[in-house]
This record gives sequence, structure tokens and C-alpha cells, in this order.
Amino acid sequence: DINDLTFACGPHHRMLRPDGWTTTKNAKGDTEWKPPPHLDRRQPRTNTYHHPEKLLHDGDDDDEADNPGAA
Repeated sequence: DINDLTFACGPHHRMLRPDGWTTTKNAKGDTEWKPPPHLDRRQPRTNTYHHPEKLLHDGDDDDEADNPGAA
């Protein structure tokens, strides 16, 4: 049961209930938090607080491909 196995602090864990927030695992294995309908239309959110690498951009892009006139 993902709702019982997802890491969350006490106050947030208590928000997980059938008429409140729910959680699911996406294809990447990340836990998605889905708000209740009265907050929005069930758009999932992923907490990246402990995974900043998911927000960082790899700096190995070829700048010349983006800007052929540079160089």
C-alpha cells in the first residue's frame, strides 16, 4: 500500500486518506502526490526536496547546435 510506504512527515502523512491527498508510483518509480479534487484536478506532484539532482541540468549540451553563429 503506497500510502503507508511513502516517506512523509507526520502532519503530511495524516493528510493521506480516501477523501484527501493520495499517492501513486509513476513509471520512474517516483511517488506522486495527488491533491483532493477541491484543491485542483488531481495533477500529480513529485517532491524533489531530497533529490535536487532531478532539478539540475546537465551542462554537457552543445552550445553550437543551439547557436550556430557562436564560436
